[in-house]
Amino acid sequence: MKGKDNKHLIAFQASKLKPGETVQSHLEGWIGDMMGKGKDAQHNGQFILTNQRVCFYRKGVFGEVFETIPLGKLTSVECLSRMGYRVMRLHTSHDELAFKTFEAKEMFDEVYDRLEASRHGDTSTEAPQAGVSEALDIPDQLRKLAELRELGILDESEFAAKKTELLARL
Repeated sequence: MKGKDNKHLIAFQASKLKPGETVQSHLEGWIGDMMGKGKDAQHNGQFILTNQRVCFYRKGVFGEVFETIPLGKLTSVECLSRMGYRVMRLHTSHDELAFKTFEAKEMFDEVYDRLEASRHGDTSTEAPQAGVSEALDIPDQLRKLAELRELGILDESEFAAKKTELLARL
């Protein structure tokens, strides 16, 4: 959800964000099927659009689900919106990611518009958002990392590595 800290988004920013990469938009939702099994199992998490890729990320007690597609590899994007239920299907030449959500249509459409602008190299529509990585200063990011460590989401070595990376930016 826009403007709301989300444990999956915070964990993504702490462990998966690449140097020079910024979060552009994000939505809460899921991938997979409700009663699916194996690779089709439902996973609730966060759809994240960065300036380099689209990702689905879910950090759980027993592991994580991380799907990513570089923006340059996307061949098409399809959207479906029906009675509050929305689906965004991202296609590459050999893969597909279907993200589902009940987020508000305005938020869903904003993420779609940013995705299309990013795919086609138009950065003029990308405005900074409160609640994403560039809005957090380094001390805030360090506090968030400490919280993730205390919650057991990050182990000591992951915490130390990310802390070193953040301090190097000062």
